[in-house]
Amino acid sequence: MTDSFSPLVYEAISLGAVVESVEETRSVPATKSPVSSGFISLPVNVHKDNKVVLTGKEYHQRESFRYYRENLADKRVLLDNLDDGKLAKIVKPSDASRYFPRGRKRIKARIFGRLGRWFNCPGLLMSLTFDPKKISREDAWHLVGLLRREFMRRVNIWRQRHGMTKVKVLSVIEEQPGTGYPHVHLVFPYLKWIAPMEFLTENWGQANNSVDIKVKDSMSPVSYVCKYISKLEGWSDLALSYLWTNRTRLYSMSREYVLLDYSGKRITEWSFDRCLNRSQAINLVVGGLGGYNTLLGADDIVAEVLGQKGFT
Repeated sequence: MTDSFSPLVYEAISLGAVVESVEETRSVPATKSPVSSGFISLPVNVHKDNKVVLTGKEYHQRESFRYYRENLADKRVLLDNLDDGKLAKIVKPSDASRYFPRGRKRIKARIFGRLGRWFNCPGLLMSLTFDPKKISREDAWHLVGLLRREFMRRVNIWRQRHGMTKVKVLSVIEEQPGTGYPHVHLVFPYLKWIAPMEFLTENWGQANNSVDIKVKDSMSPVSYVCKYISKLEGWSDLALSYLWTNRTRLYSMSREYVLLDYSGKRITEWSFDRCLNRSQAINLVVGGLGGYNTLLGADDIVAEVLGQKGFT
């Protein structure tokens, strides 16, 4: 914890926002790399992209995330059809993960499906940054979701007290280049003014220039949010490890923007059989489908193998 928290940060901590440390919530086999405990800086552990110096705790956290991501990429799940015992399919859990390209593509498709009606409109854009002099990187990642909600709660209270309606917002998190801190982007469709800049800056509680606002005559709120989801591919592994460790939501939206969507709700057709790694899945496919007449997903495995061998 730093000693220069803003009142908003103190309030967030009092609400129990600080989660357990990564050593308590995530674990991996010990690595051979030297890892210092606590917040001892390791100058040798410099991120190759933005030269962020990692603490010993961050180094271990990053390696834990890499281990998780590697295992998830190798994992396959075999599912049996409930009506046909000779029908099964193999799925890749990584295809549904935000840490992989297909998972991010699904997230964007879901957002477009729910919010496509705001394809183009005027509105207000806001960005919120953290000041390393006021809050540590670890605390910023622990608290970013709660601070974002508390900030919007105070904004709406101020607006209602001054005879204005509550605002509706879409928000998304980005890694702040050069520092490894989170950076919050907020979109307010059809809004031209939200509150005095002095009020916003004071209640965000960071540097004097930590709140930035732009008014747009025409913008696409959905495309704006999805743009930053695409940027997840360029995040450092340190920032991704904070997202993973804290189970932080990458994006959020006001309830009024969530459309009821029943298109994806179907009767369950499959039951879990077992987990496989990539090699076991390949052996199942080339070894005669393991007694199944049809194995959905087999073509993807064959294509993956042929692609690695240079046949595609």
